[in-house]
Amino acid sequence: MSVGSPSDKDYSEDISKLQSLLCSQSIDIASALPLLEPLTEVGNIGLTIHVLCSTRLGKYEEAIDQLLKRCPDAAVLYAQHELKDDYRAVWWNKLLPELCKRTRLTGNDCPVLISSLKETLSVVAVELELSDLLSLLPEDGTAAFFLPHLLHCSQRKLLT
Repeated sequence: MSVGSPSDKDYSEDISKLQSLLCSQSIDIASALPLLEPLTEVGNIGLTIHVLCSTRLGKYEEAIDQLLKRCPDAAVLYAQHELKDDYRAVWWNKLLPELCKRTRLTGNDCPVLISSLKETLSVVAVELELSDLLSLLPEDGTAAFFLPHLLHCSQRKLLT
């Protein structure tokens, strides 16, 4: 597969094979990364390869950064799929602060970020204690935006 202009030709089968190979345990990602590096800047193909490699290397925060930068609507889907068990904390240590920051910078101009922030808050509200959730919220946040999540978190605590 040539790096020259993958968008001009149909490389979908090759990309699918590469993705399968990257997801398998049969390849050492750290060794293959120098060969794959030229592809990481090539549109969605490059993003996919970059995220797969970062995930295989356990660099979940790096993958989230790339997704938020290049395809923000995929960040929460990625988190739902990859950030489980021992990696749940990345939801509130990385994804929530990044979404708050980016949403603050764009305001209401990016509904994808607002939607992603709401979904992330829903997950975090289930996982954390109320005091922990409060400590993560931005000081300049709009109370009306965060209130439903805080209410859910406090009600969950009352039920247990």
